[in-house]
Amino acid sequence: MNLVFQADGLSVGEGAFLMACCNHTDAKGYVIASMQQLADEAHLKESAAKSNKQKLIQRGLLASSERYSPKNGARIADLYRVNLELLASMKRARTDYGPTLVEELTFKVPQENPRSDPPSDSDPPRGRNPTPPRRIPTPPRSDPDPAPPSDSDPLLLPSKTPSSLSSVSGGADGTRDVPPDGERETEAPAEDHNSNPSGTELPQQRERSDKSAAARDRIVAAYAAVLGRPVLNGTKAKLEKQAVELLAQGLPEAWLCDRVREMAPRGWSDLAQHAERSTAPLTQTTTKHRRSGLPDWCTKCGPGSPAARLNPRFRTLGEMGTGEKCPNCHPDRVNAAGAPR
Repeated sequence: MNLVFQADGLSVGEGAFLMACCNHTDAKGYVIASMQQLADEAHLKESAAKSNKQKLIQRGLLASSERYSPKNGARIADLYRVNLELLASMKRARTDYGPTLVEELTFKVPQENPRSDPPSDSDPPRGRNPTPPRRIPTPPRSDPDPAPPSDSDPLLLPSKTPSSLSSVSGGADGTRDVPPDGERETEAPAEDHNSNPSGTELPQQRERSDKSAAARDRIVAAYAAVLGRPVLNGTKAKLEKQAVELLAQGLPEAWLCDRVREMAPRGWSDLAQHAERSTAPLTQTTTKHRRSGLPDWCTKCGPGSPAARLNPRFRTLGEMGTGEKCPNCHPDRVNAAGAPR
């Protein structure tokens, strides 16, 4: 991709399509991607992507070959190869674009506080206490026979707020009253009674999470087995997320594995869309739920989502689980009408 940035003589469309190809190349320039995928990544319409592809082939910067599945002869993603040597030879000459520094950024030196006293030998070293407390004058201790106050003694007025170890009160001379050792009491953090002290999942949650993750991995593995190569990270993350959502809706793992096996030869990666449009029956799972008392799906509500076969929550007359409950197959309406479950 850096070679494309540095190449000279490429049009905007050629550079965008070549950049999309280089996003998937290996060390020798080979890349496996469909035309629709490259067009989307290049932000081009498919017709414009095909036109720029032919221009790059004529210039010798790109070579392509159609690919078909050896199992069923279905068309799969094309094989491309970028001419890295020719692309490197098109590197533009080094250009001086001028200075980029506008002005120097500096920091002001903090001024010393004139009221602060110089450090003494009794102060703790900075290594042990990086922010030592400020030394604040304290009133002298009272003696058994106090002498009459002189003109130089400070006049201490009572504080308007109650003093405590965690509060600071002001004196008449603007100084702060702190304990003699210069330390303050820190407030203990409040305990969160709603959080889990151990920070670990409960056994039931961990067991459900492990089962869902195992089923998700088997669905992605079925897609990769038919594809014949490892799944790209972006496609893998998308399939894993959609598989978890569809499993949570009640769709069986075996049925979803069959759907991804149908998607892989066609280069599809949207499992949610393919599952929603699929008309494949759910015979085994439907029989299981029929024994447990769930009425058969009337196929008129949902609308048309396979999840309505197993989950009565989707058996409504609105969009995907909204609106009035279906009077033909929703358990609540069927039982209220007196029909057998």
